[in-house]
Formats: sequence, C-alpha cells, structure tokens
Amino acid sequence: MQLIPDNLLNETEKFLNYTLQKKDDLNLIISSYNKDSDFEGFEDLCFTGKYLNGLFRVLKSSTELGEIENSDQIRKDLTDNLEKLREQLSKNFLILNGNEKSILEENYLQINQHSFQNLQALIADLDGIKKYLNFLKRKNPN
Repeated sequence: MQLIPDNLLNETEKFLNYTLQKKDDLNLIISSYNKDSDFEGFEDLCFTGKYLNGLFRVLKSSTELGEIENSDQIRKDLTDNLEKLREQLSKNFLILNGNEKSILEENYLQINQHSFQNLQALIADLDGIKKYLNFLKRKNPN
C-alpha cells in the first residue's frame, strides 16, 4: 500500500480537528517508508508513538495527582519504547538523502533537550495518525 503523505496528513488533521506539529518531517518520514513499500513499518511506528504518548499521559497525571503505582515499570517501559522509536526512526532515516537525513537525525535522535521536545511533538502526531488509521480500519474493515 502506498501512502500519499499530504493526503494522509491533511485527512488526519481534519479527523483530529487540530494541526499536526511536525507535518513537514512526517512528509519525509512517510515518503521514506513508501520508498521501501513498508506500510506495516509505518503503522508500527505510529503504534509505538501512540503507546509512548499514553505512557507520557500516565506519568503526567500521576505527577499531578501525586501518586503512581508501578512507577518503576512505567519508567522502564517508557525508556524501552523510546529506544524502540529511536531505532525505528534511525532505520527509516537511512533511506533519505544526506541533507534530509542530517536534519531529521539532529531533530530527533540527539540526546539533548531540543531533540527530546521534537520527539515528544512527533510522538503526539504519530498518536493522532494512529487514531486516524484505526478509524479508517473500522470504517472499511476489508
């Protein structure tokens, strides 16, 4: 299955009723998955993003409420899945040209505050895309 980045992202924004934060980068990421004809890989990336976004929400709400059960397990799960997401992105970036690859690696794979903030925004966008893809599957189960 070939994904049309602009169509997918525009339709996702309409479905969610908000603007994706990392739309330009998502265009590059989707295009590189298309080069490999790896729709399943893109879906897996979106799933990882959705799962991570849920973990971030759990941690945030637990900090606000001042209580959390299994906080060590949640932190471990968060760390493991952040590493999984970085590996998925890193593998995906290999297909891009030098300039695009460098920009995305700097934006998402460096170990610094700027990259982490970008990664969190990308994770939120991937969560939204996964919600839209799930909606499409329910709408067209075939």
